[in-house]
Amino acid sequence: MRNSRSIRTSTFAITVALALSACSTFDQGGSGDSESRTLTISLQFTPKADFALETDDAYVLSQVGCLETLLTYDEEAGELQPMLATEWTQSTPSTWDFTLRDGVKFQDGTELTADAVAGALDHVLTAATPPRAFTPKVVSKVEAVNPTTVRITTPAPSALLPFRLASVNTGILAPAAYQGAKIDPIRHCTGPYTPASVAPGQSISLDRNDNYWNGRPALDHVDGRFIVEGATRATQVRTGESQVALGIPATSLPELESDADLSVTKSYIPRTSGLYFNVTKAPFDNPDTRKAIRDAIDLAAIAKSVYDGGAQPATGPFAPDEPWAPKNAEPAKQDFDAAKTLLTKAGVQPGQLNLTLLAYNERPEFADLATVIQADLAKIGVTVTIQTGEYASMEPALLAGDFDLALLSRNHLTDIADPIGFLTADYTCDGGFNLSHFCDPALDAKIASANEMTEPDDRNALYAEVASQLQDEAVTVFLVHEQTVAAHANTVKGFVDDPLGRYAATPTVTIG
Repeated sequence: MRNSRSIRTSTFAITVALALSACSTFDQGGSGDSESRTLTISLQFTPKADFALETDDAYVLSQVGCLETLLTYDEEAGELQPMLATEWTQSTPSTWDFTLRDGVKFQDGTELTADAVAGALDHVLTAATPPRAFTPKVVSKVEAVNPTTVRITTPAPSALLPFRLASVNTGILAPAAYQGAKIDPIRHCTGPYTPASVAPGQSISLDRNDNYWNGRPALDHVDGRFIVEGATRATQVRTGESQVALGIPATSLPELESDADLSVTKSYIPRTSGLYFNVTKAPFDNPDTRKAIRDAIDLAAIAKSVYDGGAQPATGPFAPDEPWAPKNAEPAKQDFDAAKTLLTKAGVQPGQLNLTLLAYNERPEFADLATVIQADLAKIGVTVTIQTGEYASMEPALLAGDFDLALLSRNHLTDIADPIGFLTADYTCDGGFNLSHFCDPALDAKIASANEMTEPDDRNALYAEVASQLQDEAVTVFLVHEQTVAAHANTVKGFVDDPLGRYAATPTVTIG
């Protein structure tokens, strides 16, 4: 049966301009055309994979106003919006056609065509490790139907394919970007700012794209610095070394909020921090051991102390006000007696467990969070040693399941702007980010069935059932639902801290 559905919405463009340069200087910039307006931003993460789009490096290119996708997701409205594509149609249950925007050029002057888009998408689809949003499991073919139409075929009927085309990992670069051994983003994006130089591990510097399809961007330059330490990012925006800082730690808020020259923004986001186990590895292959760890931790105290009241005790993977959260879910309550009873039931004796807890530096709260967990678990006879470092150094062990305990902050709408991406990646048997190594074929089938559901309410009810199971079985100890916190100089106008971490400065962000 032929199923045709066309989605049209008003023109929308959210793009970002951050640029960080270790050797650049910046002018606070006035509104006069004679002054060069340069925005310097302290970014939270450092590119680790030479800007390969199948990795998290795509977020950096998107944040700095270089990389754009066919569609974008408006988190506030809860719907997709056009970007490089203006229309998307489900021409059959297993095919979607995307109509490209007229008049778009890559920054190297070449035209945005269906062949170029198909080539860019094929590059990530056939990568050794495709991005979680765009793998051969969910996409079987990408082709140019004509110069302005790209057709994407899925192995099975999919109502959610367009959401995958809003993932930054499906960003579009010019064909020339793929000619070498590594991705070359220099002058190969479509966004408002054009990369001019990159200092690996330190910074990226961008110039205004005067031929940008959505009008002349407000800034002349964007400079960015890759700053892992949260306290350093806070210091840089306070001293004026940068004008925007992302990922501000709670410990830095009092000083920043007292500075009359700065604005601090906070908002709850679809992000939950959790304590992860390898559930196939003793002692965490026993659900009672996992539940004992969960019951020993004081979530309310963590939200109040570690996050300075800027987080909510977690009720599961999803916050209570999200449409896919279980109704009337409550956070786990600390109960040392219940935890000790569960350990005894699992055959674990006091003092028997000596565990290592991994906590990565890019999340500045994790150092204090790990210390609180260490103290809580000591009260039920579990010894914890804390190991810190950069996330990139820990990821191989996490993916291999070679760890005891690990802290992870996970935004469940970044893979795709629907929980199916997160649930598939993190909690299905063959999930690409299944750090828990959890496997329940019945749960896999339930999650997969959401892909064909055209009604959001039906999908949300299913996601709530999955969330309840993960919480009940303590597959992960969900700790807190988080806020995003950023700071910017009051001279910066139009900055919005994107809850999905894709954008930092749009074409309209300026300094005045």
